[in-house]
Amino acid sequence: MTAAGLFWAAWICNKKWGKHWWLPLSLAALGSLALAASTVGDWMGSIMLMAAQMAAGALGGIFGGGISGVMVLGVFALIGTIVIVADVMVDHTCNKYAIASFVLTPVAAMYAGGIIGSLHGGLRDAGSGAATGLMNALIGG
Repeated sequence: MTAAGLFWAAWICNKKWGKHWWLPLSLAALGSLALAASTVGDWMGSIMLMAAQMAAGALGGIFGGGISGVMVLGVFALIGTIVIVADVMVDHTCNKYAIASFVLTPVAAMYAGGIIGSLHGGLRDAGSGAATGLMNALIGG
């Protein structure tokens, strides 16, 4: 619930106060950390991993095998990170693609392997406790 509220607030702030680009991005980042710390994030990650394993099976059939679902999620997380950075670099006053990417990218990175999964996992673990504690202090719960 906290994550949904933060994403909604980020979306509204992006529409109303686009010149303060850091505010919606900060809210979206906090929302993604709260989502990653929740059971809903685990559920979404399980669904994404199942879909990635099906995609890896199809790609493995085309390219001759050796592709795992964890690898597909790693590529998805890398693309999501690039979308966040590119959206901020192109026009930092309107960050709707970055905010949308903040919803799925950290969840995909939870199940990704390799360097991408380790990097996102470290960031998630460091920030999710802080984000959840901050929001609990602000709104209770």
